[in-house]
Amino acid sequence: MSTDDALLRIVDLGKSYRARERTVDALAQVDLTVDDGEFVAVVGPSGCGKTTLLKIIAGLLPATTGDVYLAGRRVTEPPADLGVVFQEYGRSLFAWKTVRQNVELPLRSQGVGRAERRELVAEALDAVGLGQAADAYPWQLSGGMQQRVAISRAIAYRPRLLLMDEPFSAVDAQTRGDLEDLLARLWHRYAMTVLFVTHDIDEAVYLGQRVVVLGASPAGVIAEFPIDLPAERDQLGTRSSARFGELRAQVYAQVRRTPHLEEVAP
Repeated sequence: MSTDDALLRIVDLGKSYRARERTVDALAQVDLTVDDGEFVAVVGPSGCGKTTLLKIIAGLLPATTGDVYLAGRRVTEPPADLGVVFQEYGRSLFAWKTVRQNVELPLRSQGVGRAERRELVAEALDAVGLGQAADAYPWQLSGGMQQRVAISRAIAYRPRLLLMDEPFSAVDAQTRGDLEDLLARLWHRYAMTVLFVTHDIDEAVYLGQRVVVLGASPAGVIAEFPIDLPAERDQLGTRSSARFGELRAQVYAQVRRTPHLEEVAP
């Protein structure tokens, strides 16, 4: 991690909101940098503010204090060179539009011409193994295939930063492993920068170059773990290696030291 090479820079970020006639501090003094081309996974106890952090980075939610910078520019609205994949992928897809039409939506909004749109959409769908499903509708696809559509839409316009909020938590274990490996291949292929939020420590260690641990609400960065596993990883060999087990144990121990939200709420 190098501040000079940082694509994403989060400085003293805080978020408070009113709930039940009291002020709730969701985030407090979050400082984090992510280098261009880096894959960073974020974990933390349930309810600690991971999703809130992503929404602020994406320009979908204003911060109470602090700033977010993407490529040196302060984020005040959704940046054009940023892609987001949410956990509830079904809600982000339009059931009445075909797969191709869903994927080209952000390209249309950016004014990309028809010929270039078709080329970018075709390449993005081929990249996630859905080249033959372009004319299908989301409701005709399995959950894993729908999530591939959401990923395809996010990468179609080549975002510099891809934010992912527990994107694989709603699918079965085998599909989840397939999607993890797909994401790893796409990250290598397109040299994207990825900030990946997950509650699954094994997933964070398997995918990340670095794992960042957030503390309980109000969340802040309490630990970071460089992941020194080989760049090429596989579900059986990597997860059964001694080093994977050691790293998983280190991250798990840190998360376990952090009380859950309900244990610290007044």
